[in-house]
Amino acid sequence: MPPPPEKKKDHKGFFGSDKQPMQQDMSSFTEDIGNIGRRLRITEGSFTNLRRQLQVTEQNMIDKNKLFSTEIRTITSDISEMKKELNEVKEKIVDLVKELKDSAKKEEVKVLEKYINLWNPVKFVTQNEVEQMIKDMLNREKSK
Repeated sequence: MPPPPEKKKDHKGFFGSDKQPMQQDMSSFTEDIGNIGRRLRITEGSFTNLRRQLQVTEQNMIDKNKLFSTEIRTITSDISEMKKELNEVKEKIVDLVKELKDSAKKEEVKVLEKYINLWNPVKFVTQNEVEQMIKDMLNREKSK
């Protein structure tokens, strides 16, 4: 029996297809490249927008940091002034307490009041008054 006639082998391209389907795939490939290019531009635009937002956010953070630093310095200065004033008040209170300790107690004042009432210094006379009284009495005696 004679061997069967040989069939022509289809020559396939590198990826297993012949030349006609390759041209169809090229149009599909071109569309895919176009789609990828559009997507890349959209992604780049989004990335650019994100970069701008990040820059704005960073600038805002820098500005706020400067503001907070200034406020912290002001508050620190105010606190140190308050501490100085508080120390001055404490010193004055200590001085006042010392003076109050040196002053007379209520009981001591009452004892002095009793002696003053007993002696009744309002009725005391001065030496000049006594001398004048004696001179007056002597003059009256002489005139009698």
